Amino acid sequence: MSITRKLIRVDGTETVLVGPHALRDIAQMIGADTLDVVMLRHMGEPLHTMLVDDEGAVKGLAVNEKATRLYHLNCAPGATWEIHGDVIIVPDGDFAEI
Repeated sequence: MSITRKLIRVDGTETVLVGPHALRDIAQMIGADTLDVVMLRHMGEPLHTMLVDDEGAVKGLAVNEKATRLYHLNCAPGATWEIHGDVIIVPDGDFAEI
């Protein structure tokens, strides 16, 4: 059972995060007004989620290649949607109170 908490920037750099963070702090870290959640079932237990800017594509943010690869591992075959902008991965039950 491995726990992952990290920020993945569009340039591919990763930053390890320590401890749970409030959703508003996560949104601020990636510059998002609204968040969308991608369940990363391929990571096993505990379940992890990838938090993304819900409006990243509309804002014209760059494609995050690493995040897109993770997304496609959890999609139906043939999915082509891309993740735009920075993302944060945390355990699903890791959200701090706001």
